Amino acid sequence: MTERFVENENGTVTDTATGLMWQQSYHYAETGNYCSWYDANEYIEHLNRTQLGGHADWRLPDRLEMQSLYEVAHTFESRGRTYVLHIDPVFEFGYGSCFWTWRSRLSGALGFGFDVGDRHWFPKASFSGTVRAVRGNLNPFSLLKENETTAHIAK
Repeated sequence: MTERFVENENGTVTDTATGLMWQQSYHYAETGNYCSWYDANEYIEHLNRTQLGGHADWRLPDRLEMQSLYEVAHTFESRGRTYVLHIDPVFEFGYGSCFWTWRSRLSGALGFGFDVGDRHWFPKASFSGTVRAVRGNLNPFSLLKENETTAHIAK
C-alpha cells in the first residue's frame, strides 16, 4: 500500500489520493503571527513570486480541499505533548485554529479548524487565521475512491 502523503524534500507534500500538492509548512509557523484573509492572499502571492517547490501557481484551498487533509485517526504530537489536531504528521503544524479558504462573501471568509474539523465564517479583516497553500485540481470523486478502498481494507 502506498503512503498517502509523500514529502517532496522541497517544502511541499504530494497527496497521492487527491493529486494535490500542499505547502508543507504554513504562514503561522513561518511568521509567528496569525493573518487576515487579505494577508493570506498576499502570502500566496509571495509564495508564487519565490516559486515554492519550483512552482508559481499556489492558491488558497477551497473548503473540500482543506477538509481532505482532516484525518480523524491522527492526533498531532509536538514538543512532548499530544494535541487533538487531526492532520498527518508529515505536515508542519503548531496550532492554527483557522486555516483560510478562498471562499468568501461580502466581508466574510470561510476558515477550517483541524481540532474538531469544523468550518466557520470569519471577518476577512480578522487576524484569526493562517494559510497552507495548495496547487493542482481536486477531483472530488478521488476522495470517494480513497474512502471506498480504505473501508474495504478495514473489513
